[in-house]
Amino acid sequence: MDEKWLDFKSDFSSIFQESVKDGLRNTLGETVMQTLVPLLKQTLQTYAEKPSEFHRELQFYFGFGALTLERMIVKELFQKLNLHYTSSNELDFETSMRLARKDLSLLQRGVLRK
Repeated sequence: MDEKWLDFKSDFSSIFQESVKDGLRNTLGETVMQTLVPLLKQTLQTYAEKPSEFHRELQFYFGFGALTLERMIVKELFQKLNLHYTSSNELDFETSMRLARKDLSLLQRGVLRK
């Protein structure tokens, strides 16, 4: 059971990191994405486990613009997990991450089908 949990955490972390990079790249461009990621206080891997801290970090750099970036990141994440995403979702970043994490867990256990 522990091994499966480690795989799940690793899978979510990898998908989260890709989604953050793709969301930033698609919204701000490659150069800004490559400039911003090293400036973050923690690694993207850490933020996969602490989405509220990532939210605060984005707000520090972008103010209200962070909401647009978060929506793009969530959209990327949901697409990578093959989950339904609508831009009208009014969920905050942390709630969206929690839902994506839960759905990935269900997918891995075979409860949901891709």
